[in-house]
Amino acid sequence: MPFDLGILANEVLPLLGPLYALGFVNGAMLAGLAAASIPIILHLLNRRKFRERSWAAMRFLMAAIRKNQKRIRLEQLLLLAIRTMILVLIVCAMARPILDKYRPILPGQRTHRVIVLDGSLSMGYAAADQSRLDQAKALAQRLVKESRSGDSHSVVLMGSPPRIVVGGPSANPTEVSKEIGEIAQTHEAVDLIATFEAVERALAASEVRQKEVVFLTDMQSASWRVKPGGEDGLKRAVAKLEARAATSSVIDLGALGGNNRAITDLSLDAPVVTVGGPPPIVTATVKNFGRSQAPGVPVQLIVDGNLVEKQFADLAPGEERAISFATGFSAAGDHLIEVMIDDDPLKIDNHRWLALPVRDRLRVLLIDGDRKPEAFEAETDYLAQALDPVEDSSASPSAIKVEVASESQLRGRDLSAYDVVVLANVAQLTAEESGLLDAFLNLGGGLVVFTGDRVVQENYNRVLFRDGKGPLPARIGPTLGNATDTSQGSFRFDPLEFRHPIIRAYQGAAPDVVSGLTGVKTWMYHKLEPSKDSSAITALAFETGDPAVLEMPHGRGNVTLVATSADAAWGNWPLHPSYPPVMEQMIMRAAAGKLAERNVPVGQPLDQAFAVSADGAPVSVVTPASRTVARKLTADGDVSRFHFDETETSGAYRVKVGPPVTQEVLFSANFDPAESALDKLTEKDLTAVVPNWNFRYFDDWSKLMEAPASISKQGEAHRPLLWAVLVLLFVETVLAWVFGHHR
Repeated sequence: MPFDLGILANEVLPLLGPLYALGFVNGAMLAGLAAASIPIILHLLNRRKFRERSWAAMRFLMAAIRKNQKRIRLEQLLLLAIRTMILVLIVCAMARPILDKYRPILPGQRTHRVIVLDGSLSMGYAAADQSRLDQAKALAQRLVKESRSGDSHSVVLMGSPPRIVVGGPSANPTEVSKEIGEIAQTHEAVDLIATFEAVERALAASEVRQKEVVFLTDMQSASWRVKPGGEDGLKRAVAKLEARAATSSVIDLGALGGNNRAITDLSLDAPVVTVGGPPPIVTATVKNFGRSQAPGVPVQLIVDGNLVEKQFADLAPGEERAISFATGFSAAGDHLIEVMIDDDPLKIDNHRWLALPVRDRLRVLLIDGDRKPEAFEAETDYLAQALDPVEDSSASPSAIKVEVASESQLRGRDLSAYDVVVLANVAQLTAEESGLLDAFLNLGGGLVVFTGDRVVQENYNRVLFRDGKGPLPARIGPTLGNATDTSQGSFRFDPLEFRHPIIRAYQGAAPDVVSGLTGVKTWMYHKLEPSKDSSAITALAFETGDPAVLEMPHGRGNVTLVATSADAAWGNWPLHPSYPPVMEQMIMRAAAGKLAERNVPVGQPLDQAFAVSADGAPVSVVTPASRTVARKLTADGDVSRFHFDETETSGAYRVKVGPPVTQEVLFSANFDPAESALDKLTEKDLTAVVPNWNFRYFDDWSKLMEAPASISKQGEAHRPLLWAVLVLLFVETVLAWVFGHHR
């Protein structure tokens, strides 16, 4: 059979694989292995040659020797092997063998140690007096305190984004320990890829060759998993870290199980709230993340610091329940809604907030493209009546205040005084007027556009649509149908299962009520053509499949485009009972832009636009921790921008602007509900989640507190070798005595 070297390599090399992890600190000492030949040489020298002479008694002696020769030879070989192994082990121990996979920290060499603390919300869990973050900080301070002279440290806080607390490595243990002690609990999730990248940057800041990374974390599943599609990014980040040849250790501060309840969502059923309007419904979602029953959990609604209502919920393990409250507002201005439950080991997620600007009335500017003095002959007459009906003694005032202006008056208006601007059959717009509308939308205003017979499609497409980059949700195409000869047929609405909020009230309504919408006849409309990558949503369609109403965010505002006219020229919708409620919801949705950015996830910046005249105005921000931070408004095109990115804590943020422009704005930031789940990874799970990362795993926090330096000593093999030498010396002594006694 021919010899195949390839087959031999495939069979033998896998068996030798574990040896690749073995390395030596003092490799030159391995030359001492030659000393292992000394016992063998002595053994050979002691083998003497004798001259044979026959004599009478010799045969009895030879018989005895032959009888014991095999046993004696085995005894000598065993002692020879033990004595040789003792010398081999002593030499190997002096060469300081290590398992290269673990890269232990070697004495006598400076070390750059990066301490990574998990600052996510789940680290606030405190089953006893100390939270997990407190434990992490205490152990980190011990690591710094007991480090060797000359060692330097960096500190990274895991978060979204992560923060480098101590950057260019510091050799001052007192200052590093102080910085660690001042780290505050954040309410953020963890960006795992960014964390590994931040650690690699911290390692790159030092020229010290010996590097160590220590993660202190609760190993929560949500923190140590990447979003779908992020696996390649994580692999690249880990590869960069491994290229630094740093010893990585993971200290697990978490625990399986544990009880936790949290408010995972807080929502409002109305896009805009006005004084005296229908009380909005506040809905809080409460979930039991624990493994035991949670009976009678008190859920409290607090408005502006005052308890308004309390309800109780029984929650089974893993159960989620929505609790609804109805509350009205008698005063305009910003109001803070808070829902809270009683405390448990993770207190942070027992609260949730909602910043709610309440308006006296919404101010809506109707720009009439075909204004006429006769009643219900102008383009906006039906719309104005639907939004702000003529008041009488028996009717409550409308939540919407309407002002009508002609097409020529748009240019001279201060649009910042309005919540929504409506263009109704306006023939065409200048570039200057388009710029005014852009600035208005950047301030969070709403724009509603009705088409009609006067609209010049080419102008709208060029000035407002701009090949999909402008505020118009779609290109305005040709007209379909015939409004002058209604006998040619009409187009009916397709409500699209009433999914969109402007018509959701009709879902499940009686057939005669629904017919007030589906029975509308439209004789003529413009074909709307959204771009392929458009974010526009079809709120209402025609039975032909063409959009009737499109909605799209633009800037910080919302834009709605209606394919037909606002009056009765192209259809009989203004004469149907569905017209007033749908128009009101359309205006409310358009006005919601000023509310949307008041409530953000933790870690997302607060961002608000003000009039360009406020540029440079001072701003003070009061955080949930009652810390005051100074900022200034900065010019950004046609607006002045407020931007604040220190939102790592959930709660209310109160922003005061001015002078010369004086205004107070309320924001809220809320945590990611995924952080409330206490599921954690095991060491095996972490190996699968972060492949190709060589790390050591520790889960006994109390023992590490007693001897934190032991973290750096893992992987060293010389101590076990020296213990083996002591054992073999003892065995050799005993066997030599036993074998000699037998002889």
